[in-house]
Amino acid sequence: MFVLAIASEFELRRVRQLIAVERLDVHGGREFVFGTMAGRDVCLVKTGVGRKNAAAAARKICSEIKPELVIIAGAAGALDPGLSLGAVVVVESVVRENNTEKIFCPDEETRRVAALLCSAGMKAGTGRCCQVRTFMHRAVDKRALFEKIAAHSVDMESAAFAAEFQRVGVPFVNMRVVSDRAACDTADMETLVRLRYRRGKMAAALYLLRHPRELMRTIQFYRGMAIADKRIAEAVSALIASM
Repeated sequence: MFVLAIASEFELRRVRQLIAVERLDVHGGREFVFGTMAGRDVCLVKTGVGRKNAAAAARKICSEIKPELVIIAGAAGALDPGLSLGAVVVVESVVRENNTEKIFCPDEETRRVAALLCSAGMKAGTGRCCQVRTFMHRAVDKRALFEKIAAHSVDMESAAFAAEFQRVGVPFVNMRVVSDRAACDTADMETLVRLRYRRGKMAAALYLLRHPRELMRTIQFYRGMAIADKRIAEAVSALIASM
């Protein structure tokens, strides 16, 4: 069985539509969607955003399922200025923002997946990903992190996933789709999420109306996420059909 580990609803909506669902289970407060895709048994898990959610979901996947392969998929910010919106990065290694120790992803699976995606006509390459604690929205911060670590992409889960799956010897591959470019500021999602959960949707909406530039960045952010959502589904579908 292939497990599809994806952090948020924005990133997994199209993938879910590709699954012929057979049953839904709940483990550790997370929905496990079992079914088939291209004739293969799959389980889709919405892991939740951030390192703590990723680690907890990975442990639950390992305890409840014996996967043939875990396919981690999701959006990421670009650190490498050469990466365009929708570019697919198959992660070779992961670092944390304050720790230069590398966690290497399984080499055989990484190379195999990159080759399969390229043969399916997708623009895919390999690279390093940096896990950060909070959403990185400023271009100046992305540039500084790129100069410090030389990672290609940035997210909030990859190191946690890799550490947990490596610890128990579960094979995995990590695909990241660029949803915002390195040279551009994007929406301050940390502020928006905090406003929404502490003071409600109206407070977040009023904040955007009072800050037109942030409103435009938020619109661009969701456009980038829509591109990533589509490309994630294409990549997952191509992989499952080829394996």
